[in-house]
Amino acid sequence: MEKKILIIEDEKEIAQLYAKRLKDKGYELALAHDGLEGLNKLNGFKPDLILLDLNMPNMGGLEFYQHICDPQGKPKYPVLVLTGRADLELLFLEFHVDGFIIKPFEGSRLLNEVEIILNKQYWKKTDGNAKKVIIVDDDYASAKKIQTAFTNAGYKTDTASGGISGIEKIMNDSPDLALVKLGLADLSGDIVILRLQQIAKTRKTSSLLYIPKDYDIDKIVLDKMASKSGVTALVETSDPIDLINAAVKIFKKLEGSL
Repeated sequence: MEKKILIIEDEKEIAQLYAKRLKDKGYELALAHDGLEGLNKLNGFKPDLILLDLNMPNMGGLEFYQHICDPQGKPKYPVLVLTGRADLELLFLEFHVDGFIIKPFEGSRLLNEVEIILNKQYWKKTDGNAKKVIIVDDDYASAKKIQTAFTNAGYKTDTASGGISGIEKIMNDSPDLALVKLGLADLSGDIVILRLQQIAKTRKTSSLLYIPKDYDIDKIVLDKMASKSGVTALVETSDPIDLINAAVKIFKKLEGSL
């Protein structure tokens, strides 16, 4: 069955742009131009995901969100917040939204985020529990941003602020995936993964080595480094959405669906 998406956006041209991109991907859509109209749409349309703008007339996104939450404060539907208000991101981290994108953004970013939210089976183990990801990154802001994205996507997450502490954490509580930055100050990310491969307890832990785009390294050297250390996958980005997509590819391959 086609996945259903409700778009709540007061700027009609923008709403139509979202709708076209999503319709081209096979989604069934309904549109509303304020929160009140969005609530009315829910009477006959049960979405798998709601794209929610915040600043709207009649009823804003925050009030709409409160209307669709149960007594415990959890929304009855997955919600992806789309807004130009970057200052509200921390507020929504305290809510149970599935994603938050700051306008303006590329159309591909929207499609990626929607796909991530609608394919949450790749965030769960066979017993139904969330898969665990440990992020090893000595840049606090970067690590927090990545952790937030993975947590919102349904993963259980933890962070380590360096290579040595990352090895210790992974040994103590083996995750389903170790997400390791290459350019760590104390111990290079590829060496972290190599050492994990040399330890019996962590040898089977999947690893994703990521390299920020501004990190200067030759591609041939990079490939040899990844091959030598036993990296499961390597990506040249630190963008959280790209990292989530790379993680999904790893889990799909492990589950035989890729």
